Amino acid sequence: MDQLFTPPVDRWDAALAGRLTGRDEVLHRSHLVGSDPALTKEGGGNFSAKGVAEDHRGRPVRVLYMSAWGCDGAATTPEDFPALRLDDLLVLRDADPPGERGMTDYAADCGLRAGQRAPGIETLTHAFIPAAHVDHCHPDAVIALTSFPGGRAAAEAEFGDEAIWFDYRQFDLGVARELAGRIAALPRCRFVLLANHGLFTWAETSEACYRNSLEAVRRAGAAVERAIGRAPDLGGPAVPTLDPEAAGDLLAEILPPLRGALSAGTPGLVLHVDRGPAAARFASSARGPRWTQDGPSCPDHLVTVGYRPLVLDRTPSGAHEVLAGVERHRAWYARYYDSHVPRAARELGMRSDAPRAILLPGLGALTCGADAAKARLCADHLAQTMTVVRAADAAGGYVSLSEAQGAADEYWPLMRLKPQLRAPEGTLAGKIFLVAADDAARAGEVGAALARAGAHVALAARQDTHLADQARSIVRRYGERRAIALPAPQGARTPATQEHRAPATHDRTPATRGDRAPVARDWAEAAVRAAVLAYGGFDALVDMTRTGGLARTALPVLTRQGMGGTILLAHDGWPPGALEAEVRALETARDALESAGDVRETGGSGRDVRVNAAMTARPSAVAGAAAYLAGGAPWTGTILRPPGARPPGHDLNDILTRSSR
Repeated sequence: MDQLFTPPVDRWDAALAGRLTGRDEVLHRSHLVGSDPALTKEGGGNFSAKGVAEDHRGRPVRVLYMSAWGCDGAATTPEDFPALRLDDLLVLRDADPPGERGMTDYAADCGLRAGQRAPGIETLTHAFIPAAHVDHCHPDAVIALTSFPGGRAAAEAEFGDEAIWFDYRQFDLGVARELAGRIAALPRCRFVLLANHGLFTWAETSEACYRNSLEAVRRAGAAVERAIGRAPDLGGPAVPTLDPEAAGDLLAEILPPLRGALSAGTPGLVLHVDRGPAAARFASSARGPRWTQDGPSCPDHLVTVGYRPLVLDRTPSGAHEVLAGVERHRAWYARYYDSHVPRAARELGMRSDAPRAILLPGLGALTCGADAAKARLCADHLAQTMTVVRAADAAGGYVSLSEAQGAADEYWPLMRLKPQLRAPEGTLAGKIFLVAADDAARAGEVGAALARAGAHVALAARQDTHLADQARSIVRRYGERRAIALPAPQGARTPATQEHRAPATHDRTPATRGDRAPVARDWAEAAVRAAVLAYGGFDALVDMTRTGGLARTALPVLTRQGMGGTILLAHDGWPPGALEAEVRALETARDALESAGDVRETGGSGRDVRVNAAMTARPSAVAGAAAYLAGGAPWTGTILRPPGARPPGHDLNDILTRSSR
């Protein structure tokens, strides 16, 4: 039998841990748990330690070091563990419950210092469990054990009185009190199995708490495997999986109009496509996609994936089938919202009704987010549901949250405050730029300036040396997948490293050295296609190569997205009249695409794609012009000449004068 779960890795370092005390103990443990995908996913779970600290007058005070709301355990800092007055928290063990907001406000008011981060919503549960160290995480194996009809019996057989089974409820004071009472009544209890959610463990030492989590996950996985009654193949393939080249061709057609549809009402979204074997098998299976319509495997997924992904019943023949599915999902979401979200929870407004994840039979799974990191986190959460569904199906079926439970959590005011829902910063947030230049350094400099303003950039260079280094530098400074390096022209010099490089998407016979046009054309097609497969599309092309081929290849992507867009030609060495002629040629090509109907199937006009030129190759000026044209920056006197129009508030002669310097 294939392995159902990735086992956790014991990474306890006794020498290091022996030197730690107080907050440092739980900080270290959170890094171990938070960085192990078998134990939890990014931003999931929370951790605490009880100890003694000095207050503002130097008096010793019992405290709870509690992880802050929504922080990522793998990357926590001391500031992510506010110190709370433990005795003040314990008052609520027997006090009348305050309101929902009162509970969280009270916990924050117990802070030892002003200005600390807000603690997580499970704070009272951590406080009431009478152990020095407490962890809560979301392991695949534990969630799977609690997500099939016979799971409770299987858990009782495995854990006996060492574990408590707790049916899913929103965390509140009542949950904290009930768990504390049930734990106190079972002296041998070391685990709480939270149905459709995760795990609580505790101990008097940090090491024992960590090892309890490892033990619980291993035993839960063993219990699921003993319950297996049929092959863990989700009924086998319902449709064949496409080969990589055919899958790439179909995705290159589908993604731009899909990005346009999903981005409606937003500054723009980044798409993430998982074409790995596990995702492709699941999306193509007979039973897997259907189970996902019953709800997420963990309530944290409501923030990213939502209650359920969009599912297609066959490999799409084109974008129109996927877009029709998007409209079906919008109609379902309206019913879901109207039926289950109470009026009091609607104060913050309805979230987007577009799907945030799509299962594409024959291809894999697609997710989206306001930036690449959020799109990847959505993919991680969808992958967790796929893992849980596969195991639960083999054990007899999948049980999740009802629509009413899902809506209650998705629109719970505290859930709406999750850090994962914060909008990315930067005037170009949500925008994707394809930046091409003759040399990698120039492409990287323009890309870095755009990334600094919040954009994602796909870098292309005709002289490719060190292009991947440029992308890696941008990622280090500005975040996950903020830049990628696109395929080099055939025969171009390329360093050995391939990190941060989008895969080449064409396998063609190399052109001869004397045949430069096919080389340029092949490079342009490969670069545009790789950018689409990496991000779903792009909002602007900045072409500093003076070949024209890249812009012509990018035009259909921009028109089919239906989001408008910008082509900026930037070079200081054009012969007189050549730049104007190239702009007119591109506008003619754009209009021809419009006349031919090659625009996004749900609407949108190719004429919304603007063609502009900058009479300069200076990277700072080019980046400023691109940011202005993309709507993310004010006019600042960059050397830009929109054909036939004067920039508002500026004298064209002044701009042309400056362009000559």
